[in-house]
Amino acid sequence: MTTTNGDSDFTDIMLSWSLQDIFNQDLYKDKVKCIELRFKSVGHYFGSYVYPLLEETRTQLCSSMEILQSSPFAEVVSLKEAPDNKNRMFYNVRTNRWRNRSSGHGNQMYKTLIGDVFMLADFKPEIVDDLQRTGKMWTLVVSAGLVEEETNDHNAELMSSFKILPSKDIDFDQVAQKSMFLIYLTNITPNRRIWEALHMSRNSKLIQKLLCAADEVRVNFMLCLYIKCFKFNIM
Repeated sequence: MTTTNGDSDFTDIMLSWSLQDIFNQDLYKDKVKCIELRFKSVGHYFGSYVYPLLEETRTQLCSSMEILQSSPFAEVVSLKEAPDNKNRMFYNVRTNRWRNRSSGHGNQMYKTLIGDVFMLADFKPEIVDDLQRTGKMWTLVVSAGLVEEETNDHNAELMSSFKILPSKDIDFDQVAQKSMFLIYLTNITPNRRIWEALHMSRNSKLIQKLLCAADEVRVNFMLCLYIKCFKFNIM
């Protein structure tokens, strides 16, 4: 498990979790504290929400993995390297038609979005125990950009081409000649935006000036500032 600090990337932390981490209800037990009513500084306030946000994300992933049998999934048609200028290894992936598209989405059919978290596997798991089968490969990946979607309205089929960031580099020798599948788990875009707002606001000169006259800050005052910073960040 990767520890967190102010410079840690939210996506990297999530991708570092093992299967045991995701199902470990005590993963952040010693980090998640009761949020106080008064805070000594901006960093103290915003820092109080970092681990609760990570714990919420872990729970979100855990819940998604418990319903693998009904999750939207598609077979991978092609998978190619797409090097990034940030020294990160991305991949362009293309799928055939998505199945179980209506599962868990109410009246809306599933469509690929940036921030979608998938399981990339060389088999179609039905239950969590399948992920621990000897000789099977799987890894978490995050959608980092949509390239193309093709929809056939006649039979409601959807095929996608998009860029993914995996938790580790993909060994093409290992997956060669194997059928690969993408299984949709959840979307972390709202969580990531909150994470960015929390860390951006710690360095706000405006907030620092407002705090200079007091050693402690009331929670309702800081909550208003947080909401303003968050709205500014996602506009």
